[in-house]
Amino acid sequence: MNNEKMQEDISWIRQLAEDGRNAPLSGGSISIWWAVLTSAMMLIHWATLSGYMPFSIAYIGFGWISYAVIGFIGTMVLAKKIKKAGGGNSIGDRVSSASWAMFGAGITSFFIGCVLAVFVLDSPYWLFNLLLPVAFIGYGIAHGVTAMIARKSSSGRAAILSFVLATLMMLLLTNPAIYLLAAIGVLLVILPPAINNRAAKS
Repeated sequence: MNNEKMQEDISWIRQLAEDGRNAPLSGGSISIWWAVLTSAMMLIHWATLSGYMPFSIAYIGFGWISYAVIGFIGTMVLAKKIKKAGGGNSIGDRVSSASWAMFGAGITSFFIGCVLAVFVLDSPYWLFNLLLPVAFIGYGIAHGVTAMIARKSSSGRAAILSFVLATLMMLLLTNPAIYLLAAIGVLLVILPPAINNRAAKS
């Protein structure tokens, strides 16, 4: 292989990588699914804590279990559709997927820690509320990484807003309103980037 041919191949590979990085992300439908589902569950939790539901907060755990199962099933269905359509292979897609997967693993481990602390060590139930600011910090990190790698300004704005909301939630840590704020916040930090990506693909 001569030097000229090698340079052409290198240029082609570089252009391919650049096109992949700037390609619209494919996970918008999954993000929208989780945003709507999570916001609805947050509203149910807030309404239960505030006495607006016909059952006590002691039963809210069943709601969260159902939320996790429904969310997982929906994700599997949507992921198959994305894969069938040939999406999810760009550099931006892979980085975004990995970031959100690590966020999921992190928040799950934190949740398990809260369960053990509350039900084994008799820590107060409001300890579960810490999941909310921690989750928004996770949202901010995932959005921030996506913004830097895939050059998505909407993800950058979502990252900043996520960190601001995490700070505000610490001020409402023992207040039921923290779940109302989270319900609104989830839509604000997840829907705009997801909708922008879907619009860019159409």
